[in-house]
Amino acid sequence: MDSITLNVASLIKSPSALTREQGIVIYKQIMQNLNSGNKVILDFQDVESLITPFLNVSIGKLYETFSSAELNNLLEIKNLPDGTNSKFQMVITNAKQYYSNKDIFTKAVEDVIHNQ
Repeated sequence: MDSITLNVASLIKSPSALTREQGIVIYKQIMQNLNSGNKVILDFQDVESLITPFLNVSIGKLYETFSSAELNNLLEIKNLPDGTNSKFQMVITNAKQYYSNKDIFTKAVEDVIHNQ
C-alpha cells in the first residue's frame, strides 16, 4: 500500500478552508486515493483557518463509506492549524453518529419540518 500526501492548501489554492465546495475537492481526492488502495496523509501545512462546513464534507462524509477503524488505518491527518482540533473532533463525532443512524436523523428532521 502506497502513502499519498495531499496538501490541502495546494489543492484548494487557498490558506483558508472555509467552504463546502473546497471540502468536495478534498473529499474527491481522498476517495480517489483510498479506492485505489492508497493510504492518504492529509497535510494541512499552510492552512491558516478552517471551519466545520469544510470539514463536514472533506472528512465527515468519509464515514458514509468507511468505518472509524478503516479510516484510522487509511487516513492520517497532520499539521492541523492551532485551535482547530476540537472542530475536527466534533465533526468526526457527529459524522459517526449521523452515518450510523442516517434514517433516524432524516426522520427526525422531517418530523421537525412537518411539525410532527
